[in-house]
Amino acid sequence: MATVSSTVSFGLYYDFRCTEAEPAALTRRWAGILDQVAFAEEIGFGSVWISEHHFTDDGYASSPLTLLGALSARTTTMWLGTNVMVLPVHHPLRLAEEALTVDALSGGRLRLGVGMGYREEDLRPFGTTLGQRRTRFEAALDVLVPALRGEAVDGVRVSPAPVRAGGPPLWLGALSPPAVERAAARADGLLSVLPDQTAAYVEARRRLGQDDGQVAVGTQWIVADDPERAWAALAPSLLYQANAYVAFGMFGAGATPFTEAGQLVELGLYRLMDGAEAVAELRRIIAAGPVVDCFSWSLYPGESLEAAADRLEYFATRVIPAVAATPDPSGDAATRRPRS
Repeated sequence: MATVSSTVSFGLYYDFRCTEAEPAALTRRWAGILDQVAFAEEIGFGSVWISEHHFTDDGYASSPLTLLGALSARTTTMWLGTNVMVLPVHHPLRLAEEALTVDALSGGRLRLGVGMGYREEDLRPFGTTLGQRRTRFEAALDVLVPALRGEAVDGVRVSPAPVRAGGPPLWLGALSPPAVERAAARADGLLSVLPDQTAAYVEARRRLGQDDGQVAVGTQWIVADDPERAWAALAPSLLYQANAYVAFGMFGAGATPFTEAGQLVELGLYRLMDGAEAVAELRRIIAAGPVVDCFSWSLYPGESLEAAADRLEYFATRVIPAVAATPDPSGDAATRRPRS
């Protein structure tokens, strides 16, 4: 089995969008991402996460586990995660088979993240709705959890068998307080883009008589030696991304598209910082609870792979070593071994 670092990892996050219309562009873009992830592992990144949406016209990842299967052959130590699979549109037994396959291919490096979904267009073509998603999500969890452990479900046992005790860890994505409670009760870890959720998650775990669990925190940061300059270059890509999520319904049914990239910073959707500022903020996040991974968008829609690689190299050089070299005030948070 591959050896995975026991320290806090720093991760990549991809949606695999391709804004070029040429048919061959998608293949080039995706091949470039595979190369970029392999490069990122070499320079110190410890995880990669892939999101999921369906029926888009820009190549948004609709089959994250397939992509992670490809990445398992290009990496040796990275955690490979879904963030998140839209569980209500997947048959839980079939999902367990695919997850266990990727986990076996990677030597036990999969982190399976799932969520309920929030976009009607992801759900309806698969025969469900926003109103039905919670019921379907809970029912799917009832099957998925034992299936991942290698236990018999409805008289069948999925294959391949787990390559590690308990199977690949199950993570739940959460944006609301009830979702945080659900992650505390039913999953091995919490996937969060709101760092302040950590305290509520830990409190919920303790009420249930469990340990503090583990959290992976996502950020929307532009980290560069000259963040304002980087922002100016990225502005069209970030405006595209933000408005795509407006169209998805992430900001609510009545949300209107953003007209200027500056609005995104004013509202706090993206933060600009240099390496020293990122180090200070990451120290705060990690010290706040059982954080085992901090990840951020690695490649924005329309951004060149070369520009993204420059930002990744800056982060790997200026941020990761500085955070790793800083003792955590609690004495153990920065070196806690993930339960997964």
